[in-house]
Amino acid sequence: MEWTQIPVVQLGALGVLLAVLWLVFRGHLVPSTLVPRSTLDDVRSDRDTRLAEANQDAADWRDLYVRECEAHDLTRRAHAEEIRAALLASTEGAQVAAVLLAEIRSRQIEAGSS
Repeated sequence: MEWTQIPVVQLGALGVLLAVLWLVFRGHLVPSTLVPRSTLDDVRSDRDTRLAEANQDAADWRDLYVRECEAHDLTRRAHAEEIRAALLASTEGAQVAAVLLAEIRSRQIEAGSS
């Protein structure tokens, strides 16, 4: 007997329910791709392992990013300190040159008036 020959009209909703249950128990409505529980557990444990590895990789990259930012900040501060030291030296040199120039001019004026 084929499942298309079930007298659905005569049996009504109860007949349809019984036919569906009969098809499920016979395996006609159950997909054949169902996997055993052990395989599902293996897949889930593999997924959990991959997620843990991905989380660890993300944490490692985050730590690396923080260290790179700190190193960049340190380099930037060291460069700014070098520029500041060079500017201080050139400012001091300019001040010494201005004092020497004023001294030379005053001596020239003194030498010219004597």
